[in-house]
Amino acid sequence: MVALEKLEIWVTRLNDWVLVVFKWLLIALLATMLLIVDVAVFMRYVMNDALAWSEEIAKFVMVWLTFIAAPIGLRMGAHVGIEILVGTIKGRLRQLILVLIFTGVIGLMFVFVKEGTFMTWNARIQTASTIDISILYVYICMPIGSFMVAMVALELLINAVRGVLDPRLARTPAGHDLVQAE
Repeated sequence: MVALEKLEIWVTRLNDWVLVVFKWLLIALLATMLLIVDVAVFMRYVMNDALAWSEEIAKFVMVWLTFIAAPIGLRMGAHVGIEILVGTIKGRLRQLILVLIFTGVIGLMFVFVKEGTFMTWNARIQTASTIDISILYVYICMPIGSFMVAMVALELLINAVRGVLDPRLARTPAGHDLVQAE
């Protein structure tokens, strides 16, 4: 039991640090996408001169936003499907179902990391159609984001295992109460 607690503390601290970096990256990416789309709209409708690259770059940024936001959403309990499934169940049964869910999430993320890495490596020779950058820089967000989803799921899995052993030890994920209150 002490080993599980120490492992959970270590994984939680690592996740805390990485997710703070991800939050700032999200802010930067969102600001970048907003700026690109605003400039593109201005150029198209005011200056009557569309930017060829704006739509493609905005799509690339949106892909990055998705994979960087996913571990933050999981950590906060913002993934609706998980809460709907276990929201009304309490005690050890809830924790056991969470163990199964987070084990499945980790397994799926392992596949995403493996296949995403393969896709990223194969895409290194392709370039975007409107700007001269490798598609590798777009695809690399999949293994990075999927790995972090797996790390957050590992943290939540350890917490759920501790909750199966003693339901009083299970804690609410950070930010979970904020999400439910909205």
